Amino acid sequence: MSTIQTIWRCGSGIALGTFIIWQLFYFTVANSLETLEVVTLRYPETSSAITKALDDSRAGKSPQALGGLSSLIYAVDKYGQVTEQPQRWSLFAPNINDQTSFLACEFRWHDSDQSTWLLSDNEPTDTSNYLRYAGNRVRSIEQNLTLSFSFAPGETEEAARRRWADQIREKMSTDFDILITWTASRIYEFQEDFPDMPTPDEVIIHVRGFEIGAPGAATASQTSPPYCIPLARWEPAADYPREYLPIEAYDPVTEQFVNQPWASESE
Repeated sequence: MSTIQTIWRCGSGIALGTFIIWQLFYFTVANSLETLEVVTLRYPETSSAITKALDDSRAGKSPQALGGLSSLIYAVDKYGQVTEQPQRWSLFAPNINDQTSFLACEFRWHDSDQSTWLLSDNEPTDTSNYLRYAGNRVRSIEQNLTLSFSFAPGETEEAARRRWADQIREKMSTDFDILITWTASRIYEFQEDFPDMPTPDEVIIHVRGFEIGAPGAATASQTSPPYCIPLARWEPAADYPREYLPIEAYDPVTEQFVNQPWASESE
């Protein structure tokens, strides 16, 4: 056997062995990170910091809150994305939501003080007993467009509203075009049912959220009315300034609709 073949075989063996060891390391760390959020729930600040680091990494941002651990989270998460083998536990557990939310449209006309609401076809009339079948494509679109407005452990309302404002701005910057298309389709459906009604001058998109009671909780908590928070406002005939998105984002801090600049390439 020639020297070149020997070097090739040794090099290949070392490369394969290194890859196997790295894969075992990756699977161990990646799956451990998925459990950290649950294991540290009794320590709200630590759990929140880990959750934020994971969320920032998955959003393409380099997390900083946990120092060296943040760098490890970012490296492991990016490797999983690049190699198409993310270790995400998403079959209902362990991170089960404590609320579910639906989009709703409020149609308004400038010559009237009245408004008309069009709820999501997916929103149940009886939250304690309902079944959904078919229409999964529309349901998936709405689930990707909506947000949940919850309070983190120990979080003040002021801090929560600032966080919600950030969530809304991020949602608008990434999905504003899909949200506009979805809203236009809801206007079309409304006018199909009521052909004599003029096109709304403005549409306010709301999030209607229902709290999900813990197993064994009182029945009243399962049927409590939803909270309702605006998400955006769209005027179909408006001429929006070119430097802003063609839809207004809701600011939960000031409780007003504001023009949002286009996202920069560095964001």
